[in-house]
Amino acid sequence: MARSSVQPKSSLGSPQTKVRLPLGWFWPLFWSGLMVGSGVLGLWALAWLTRIPPLPDCEDVTAASADGDRLICAQSALRSGSAKSLIQAVQLAANYAPTHPLYGETQPVLLESSERLLEKATEKMHEGDLETATEWAGQVPLDTPLREAAQSKVWDWQQEWKQGQSLENSIEQAIAARDWGAAGSDLQELKLLSSDYWVGQRHNELQQKKQLEETAWSQIEQARGLANTGNPDNVGQALVIAQRINLTSQAWHEAQEDIDRWSQNLLLYSFQRWELGDVEGAIAAVQKVPPDPNLAPEAQDLIKFSHATQLADQAQQKESGYLQLFKLMEAIRAADKIPTHSSFYQTAQQSKQAWQAELEDLRKLQFASNVASLRQSWAYDYAADVAWSVELERPRRLQAQTLIAHWQDEIERLEDRPFLIRARTLARKATIPALESAIAEARNVALGRALRIDAQTLIADWLDQIEVIQDQPILNEANQLASDDQLREAIAVAQQIQDDRALHAQAQAMIKDWTRTIQIEEDSPILEKAKSLAYRGSLTDAINTAAQIAPGRALHGEAQNAISLWEAERAYIWKLEAEEAAAEAAAEEQQAAPIESPSSEPMTQPPPPTIGN
Repeated sequence: MARSSVQPKSSLGSPQTKVRLPLGWFWPLFWSGLMVGSGVLGLWALAWLTRIPPLPDCEDVTAASADGDRLICAQSALRSGSAKSLIQAVQLAANYAPTHPLYGETQPVLLESSERLLEKATEKMHEGDLETATEWAGQVPLDTPLREAAQSKVWDWQQEWKQGQSLENSIEQAIAARDWGAAGSDLQELKLLSSDYWVGQRHNELQQKKQLEETAWSQIEQARGLANTGNPDNVGQALVIAQRINLTSQAWHEAQEDIDRWSQNLLLYSFQRWELGDVEGAIAAVQKVPPDPNLAPEAQDLIKFSHATQLADQAQQKESGYLQLFKLMEAIRAADKIPTHSSFYQTAQQSKQAWQAELEDLRKLQFASNVASLRQSWAYDYAADVAWSVELERPRRLQAQTLIAHWQDEIERLEDRPFLIRARTLARKATIPALESAIAEARNVALGRALRIDAQTLIADWLDQIEVIQDQPILNEANQLASDDQLREAIAVAQQIQDDRALHAQAQAMIKDWTRTIQIEEDSPILEKAKSLAYRGSLTDAINTAAQIAPGRALHGEAQNAISLWEAERAYIWKLEAEEAAAEAAAEEQQAAPIESPSSEPMTQPPPPTIGN
């Protein structure tokens, strides 16, 4: 191949050559670019034409806004469902003329929003808010299908409200006048209304008020009846009843004068008892007086002292406890509040000293009880030592001794429980040697110990088990003889079990059953013979035969029943025979009587009549 004569020039120092496209490529590229640009422009135009227009801001939409925006916002408000939104939907969907292009779309929105708004208004009315319900119902526009219904509802609500308020006033007046019958009658009428507010809420409130006042007045009348007797105990009881009256009732306010008068009378009586030296009587009386800051200082001091005494009395419990400690401390604190110049100060201080001594003992016993709660032998010993420190003549000495005795019993239980555990373990084998060993182990619990009764109970049970093991073969032999129809031999064998043995009752029951079977076998032929005689008509022989079954025999009751029937039947037969014999005798007497002859005198007859020619 010949080489080209054109040699490439070196790139160094030589100018760059320009690449030029051939002219034939220009038009294809131009038309391709034009087509691509047209397609992009078309797609953009299509997207612009098909995009969803922006929704209007419904918060700024008013009746003067564009019709389409009003419709969109009305539909949106309808979907929301709240009362405010429904009112907005009604307002936006109204005022479209029938010739308007959007009239057909706005009417369903207007109708549904009006219906739902009326429902909301009705619910508000049932809740008792008539003003809001009327306002909402009034939002239904004029010249709409539901306008008349809305006005009718509002009128009905207003009429019912007037009736309900009238009944409410009548009930209030009846309660104030204590005319419970009239109040109850009006309450029944209130139940006939249709509003849930009157039928439910107000009826229940008025009913509760009536019951509250009626109960309060009943208590006041009862208290007045007691107080009018003048007996101090009855006056105190009247105050106790009066303090149970509900403070929110009108009756309580009207009874305040009576309560104050009773309190003053009882206070005077308490002072009299105090002056006579009857401290307990004075305290018992004043404890029933209700607290009142307007009382005289001396009266308040007496009430404080009585309150302290009451707390101390409540602390007198058999068992120690933190509640008793608290009450004693409160009693001491209440006694400290009595001033030194009070006439009750000296007595309060004496009681305080006794309460302090009791509090000291109670603290010791509470500490001892806490230690004993560990349920260990050393804990019980330590607790008992602490309780022994409550010396003789101390207020809580008796309680301390009771606790000591209880803890000593617990110590004995801890010491003797292993004996019973081992005894029960031995007795599980249920053999005579094992049971005898268990009994010997349980007898280690000595007389007078806390678990002695439990041990004796177990020993008695195991002795019974031994006797059962020993005597069961005898019963088995007797049962075998009985199954072979040797009942007399079975009875003789079962009688070997003595009356002090565990299986004696069972053996006696079996003997009784077998004896009954023997008696039935022996006496059944006699009873059958008697029945046969009775069937043939020989009732006397049947009775005599059945009478051979002696009392106490198995068939004696059945025989006696049969005898009773046969005797009744025989008596009936004898009665019939006697009546028949009497009838025959009467007939024979009648036949034997002479027959009277007719009269011998001739009978005179009239002459025959003359026949005329």
